[in-house]
Amino acid sequence: MSKLLEQINNTRLIKKLGDLVLINQSTITSKFPYKEIEYIDTASVTRNHFDRPQILNIDKAPSRAKRLLKDGDTILSTVRPSLCHYGFIKNPKPNTVVSTGFVVLTPKNIDPFYLYSYLTQDSITNTLSSIAEATTTTFPAFRPEFLSGMEIEIPDLPTQKKIAEILSAYDAKIENNNKIIKNLEATAQTIFNEWFVKFRFPGYKKVKMVESEIGEIPEGWEVGKIVDLTTIMNSGGTPSTINKDYYSGNISWFSTKELQDSFLFDSEKKITKEGLNNSSAKIFLEKTVVMAIYAAPTVGRLGILSKDSCFNQAAVGLVAKENVGYEFVYLLLKFLRNDLNNMANGAAQQNLNVGIVKNYKIKIPSNSVLEKFKAVVSPSFILMLSLQKENISLKQSRDQLLAKLV
Repeated sequence: MSKLLEQINNTRLIKKLGDLVLINQSTITSKFPYKEIEYIDTASVTRNHFDRPQILNIDKAPSRAKRLLKDGDTILSTVRPSLCHYGFIKNPKPNTVVSTGFVVLTPKNIDPFYLYSYLTQDSITNTLSSIAEATTTTFPAFRPEFLSGMEIEIPDLPTQKKIAEILSAYDAKIENNNKIIKNLEATAQTIFNEWFVKFRFPGYKKVKMVESEIGEIPEGWEVGKIVDLTTIMNSGGTPSTINKDYYSGNISWFSTKELQDSFLFDSEKKITKEGLNNSSAKIFLEKTVVMAIYAAPTVGRLGILSKDSCFNQAAVGLVAKENVGYEFVYLLLKFLRNDLNNMANGAAQQNLNVGIVKNYKIKIPSNSVLEKFKAVVSPSFILMLSLQKENISLKQSRDQLLAKLV
């Protein structure tokens, strides 16, 4: 490591970013050969985590679906940089298109992953956020031209490649953990569907089906509402941001933009006990399943609290009742998400009323089936929690190393 640090110091030069990259090089033209695109908007990428792209007919795609990608590109959202909507592109499909809300940086005289690592440092994100906040546009945003003139201090290309190899090893481990988490959750959801949608739970052949007001259900099951399986905590609250005494405490406070269908750990923003007591904010207990109920694109997103925490007013918390298990509640809400979202309303933005969630009718399994299901899926959720904790530790180690090497 000391030798590498010496190489960095000995070869470091100041360069303009515009001399090292191409900015927004490729866009859709009339010669674009595909009728269907895989579209990535800014909200679907956070800290290099990509949601599934939208499959759209090119004729019905939004006007912002314009920018094309190459392997090794870095994408940064120009709007609200503090939300960390950035990512590193690996082997994109030729019909992959991103929003013009991104600036696309194609490396020419810089190592691709070094470029991504450099531009996604917290210090750079904070700089871009400050510039964005100073604009007079509707939303805080910076112009791509700023990046062209930005001066950065970098070592020579061989040293960049060595640094990129070290940093990418951390990212590869995080990515592999994320794949395992995704597979574990997909398997749990498949089991959920088999047991509670297709009714192929253990011993189902010995149980007869009976009529109910919402269709056939296994004998011993009941028709009820989501509120019958959970204690529902109405939306939280936000302490006044004007009062500094309400913040920088030790109580985790989340906003719905941090919901990513995963476990939630320490939040970036924390409030004080005074902030909690002088606002509508409330403590949501560990293992509470949290659901965003206001404003696209987050409405319907889910999270599971790994510790007691607070949430803003755009979320509702659901605590599983005895014998139900938070795992069942989480998978149930994922299964019902499209139906619930279709019931959302609001002229300006999509909102999901708490009453809709509470009173949504469901088929409630017998206690014995719920207990068996918890025993089957609980180990997967414990492993998912462990892997996500490991990812946090890996990222912290990576960021500490990044500060020394870049």
